[in-house]
Amino acid sequence: MVRLVGAWGASLFVWLLGFAAVARLASGAPGGEPFTDVDRILRLDLPWILISMTMVVMAGAVQRDRSNQARWLASVLPMPLVVTLAGIAAPIGGSGDTLSAVLYVAEGAAGAAAGLALAVVISVKNDGLGGYW
Repeated sequence: MVRLVGAWGASLFVWLLGFAAVARLASGAPGGEPFTDVDRILRLDLPWILISMTMVVMAGAVQRDRSNQARWLASVLPMPLVVTLAGIAAPIGGSGDTLSAVLYVAEGAAGAAAGLALAVVISVKNDGLGGYW
């Protein structure tokens, strides 16, 4: 249970740092104009994918025990899900339309999937020990 809460805390810490960085990037629009497509990708979309990926990897690093896959997934995936739902409720990019929400969810899911893949590649699963990093 301690590792579970620790994994959620590590994931939340990564999100807080990432959110602070994205908030600074998002406030950098010149003259209050809307972002161009390239600016939006570089300032909002790509960082969100990297943040959600790093959240999963860091939570996996804290919850190292992979002997029970359901417990491991329950420790690495809830925080990206929670912050994705929070991001839909309060969009940072300024536009709250349906397409932006769908894109935000798709980016969060892609980042989490990439994080899961990276965590599996990094981890070493020993048959007798349950698979610690």
